[in-house]
Amino acid sequence: MTKGIFVTATGTDVGKTYVSALLVKKMREIGYNCGYYKPALSGAELIGGKLIPGDCRYVVKTAGLEVPPEKCVSYMFKPAVSPHLAAQLENNPIKVDKIASDFASIKNQYEYIVTEGAGGI
Repeated sequence: MTKGIFVTATGTDVGKTYVSALLVKKMREIGYNCGYYKPALSGAELIGGKLIPGDCRYVVKTAGLEVPPEKCVSYMFKPAVSPHLAAQLENNPIKVDKIASDFASIKNQYEYIVTEGAGGI
């Protein structure tokens, strides 16, 4: 059974991604099969005409995960606002079923999964 760690905070830009990356990296260094997941990300970067999830890219690179960053997130939005507002602006509603399905798929690959919340609680 996969064990999980959920990283959240009271605001945005307070270090959730940094802490998530270090947790995954250290757990992998000591021999745990640990992965990363972020249900929704806003403020994705447009690079070469393609949206890139910056937080996921940072964690994947820092922790040495061998997956494309896009595979670590269910919803990726360009506007740098809360995910629920970004979903409205992009007319792409967030569906709990998709998040549950994506999480189930990702967690089947790992012994531990670090999940990073979006924004602040």
